[in-house]
Amino acid sequence: MITAARYEVDTSRLRIPAAGLVMGGMVLAHLPSSVGLPCPLRALTGVPCPFCGLTTSLRALGGAHLSTAVRAAPLGIVIVVAAAVTLLGRLPTRIRLPVPLLAVAVAGEWIFELARFHIL
Repeated sequence: MITAARYEVDTSRLRIPAAGLVMGGMVLAHLPSSVGLPCPLRALTGVPCPFCGLTTSLRALGGAHLSTAVRAAPLGIVIVVAAAVTLLGRLPTRIRLPVPLLAVAVAGEWIFELARFHIL
């Protein structure tokens, strides 16, 4: 039987980054929409990376605009939910994530972004 490789995450070290992510999203919601980091891949090639739209998604979630967040990047919602669960201390101290699951999540988000930018 072949088993998938797993990526182990020590969640005890993620509380401060999770708090920064949630607070950053809330602050971004109240800043002008032009604030954000440009995507180097998109700037050079015109093709969005798998993570294009995450800043917009986090900004929308910080402002409680769920539909805008979904249209920008559904992965942003997953990341914010994971950050909230981490802040609430509801995760075990170690999580073993299957690498294929992570690859499918990133590939799915990239396909979504390529479709959103009318490349597919």
